[in-house]
Amino acid sequence: MKTEKKPILIASILFMTAIWTFAAVVKGTDLLKGIDLYVFILIIIIGIIALYKANKKEKELKEGVALEDELTLFIKYKSGYISYMITMYLWLFIFLFKDKFNDTETMLGSGILLSALISLIVKFAVKHKLND
Repeated sequence: MKTEKKPILIASILFMTAIWTFAAVVKGTDLLKGIDLYVFILIIIIGIIALYKANKKEKELKEGVALEDELTLFIKYKSGYISYMITMYLWLFIFLFKDKFNDTETMLGSGILLSALISLIVKFAVKHKLND
């Protein structure tokens, strides 16, 4: 991550914190109950992983390591294909069991967050399978 992107990252984190604070003030103590707690935890985990990856890329860039080569492109394309196929089945099951969700927002949000989590898990698995 380049140094000019750091203020944008910090501003986005502050903006998300302000939104969550506003939601907590409006909703009160009902904000983190039920599935909302799991969604909040999943958002925090994905944010931490994204920050870790950004810092790792910045360190590699400073060390002069090439950011992309044939192997990283192969990992990216293979994990993208596998993630896409798994996500298609995920959305199929979400729509089959749409009666189990409280509202449409929960269904859509769960699908998006689970798609992101599937993408991270598959990329991790493909990368480690190639290294073995």
